[in-house]
Amino acid sequence: MTRISHRSPARHALALAAVLGLGAAMACSELTTLKQENPGQLSASTLYVPANAQLLVNGAIGDFECAFSRYAVGSGVLIDELSNAISSSVTFDYDRRTLPSNSGYGTASCASSLQVPGIYTPLSTARASADTVAAKLEAWTDAQVTNRTKLIGQSYAYSGYSLVLLGEGMCTAAINVGPEMTPAQLFAEAKIRFDKAITAATTAGDAATINLATMGRARALQNLGSLSAAAADAAKITDANYVANISVDATNTRRQNSAYVTTVLNFFFTVDPSYRGLTFGGVADPRVSVVNSGKLGTTGAAVWQPSKSLTATSPMAITRWAESQLIQAENAVSTNNVTSAVAFINALHTKAGIPAYDGTGQTSAQVLAQIIEERRREFFLEGHRLGDIRRYSVALNPTTGTLFPNGGTYGSQSCFPLPDVERANNPNIVTP
Repeated sequence: MTRISHRSPARHALALAAVLGLGAAMACSELTTLKQENPGQLSASTLYVPANAQLLVNGAIGDFECAFSRYAVGSGVLIDELSNAISSSVTFDYDRRTLPSNSGYGTASCASSLQVPGIYTPLSTARASADTVAAKLEAWTDAQVTNRTKLIGQSYAYSGYSLVLLGEGMCTAAINVGPEMTPAQLFAEAKIRFDKAITAATTAGDAATINLATMGRARALQNLGSLSAAAADAAKITDANYVANISVDATNTRRQNSAYVTTVLNFFFTVDPSYRGLTFGGVADPRVSVVNSGKLGTTGAAVWQPSKSLTATSPMAITRWAESQLIQAENAVSTNNVTSAVAFINALHTKAGIPAYDGTGQTSAQVLAQIIEERRREFFLEGHRLGDIRRYSVALNPTTGTLFPNGGTYGSQSCFPLPDVERANNPNIVTP
């Protein structure tokens, strides 16, 4: 079984954050005077040096893991995985799909409360961190940095995943104060980084990063509509126990499982009714197991919790073998190979211990509908559902115009709008 867990890198990321925060703490002690010196502040020339290469890569990984955890929850609230359970106008907008472009999804960072999960800033920070470190590593030499090529591969892999999530979640986005980019342009940028990651990781003999980046590239290609190429990458993952998890721990909120923080530790959100009591062939589907906490949120709604995220250290998967199977199944359907697609689906059912899917007499369209449902269940709260809704044009649930329990009606948002903060500060984006 292959797993990726970056506990050590995350600790280094916290150390880096502590170093960068030292100056701010010292400056605060001088607020009662007119003297505003910051002797603890680090300049880029001091921080971005070869001796800090491993620390910088670990920090970039930590940035992505925090962003991913928040994205999994925030995107789940916007669409149909989670519902609001707290009386707050901001979270009403999140769940109602009526987010204004100046909302916290655009400005909240990994240091902000998970009551309003940040999307744009954490992912943009993660992408920028990884790209910056990769560029520095490419300029340094092997003599200066131990395992330089391996670190390059890791940096590009996490940059690629940040871009994939930006493409799946954002209506549009920008990188490096550049022009407004479409999801397709973001996915193309992600593929470039995954290509570089695979090349570097192959040279370094880093199998874990090769697998992570290969699945990332498959996901980018799938989003670009290149299903045969995506399936070719996905087919390289043959271990049914393969999973790449983010690292988590119980003590630091930044690194806790965000679904746990928002549904168990705090009753901000509840599992949406559409994910409760799901079965297949009369058998409870363990992939979407949920429990009733027996408690109410401040909206009066019962708080249902995902069984996969009942502790602060419950794992959160970036990618798994199941994803490789469903990408291959989708490609098979696209070539009208229904038998092969059904076999991929049933490999997942066997692993989950539920009855087989009977594809007898099913059309390609019917099997594709089953693949979409399989993805809904397999990747519950793993950051896939919003992208799937957009890619497959899945009808929003509840439908637009339906009365929202806490006032107003459900909106039509199926992506996060480019936030005002980007438009206001990016001279290359035209304000509409």
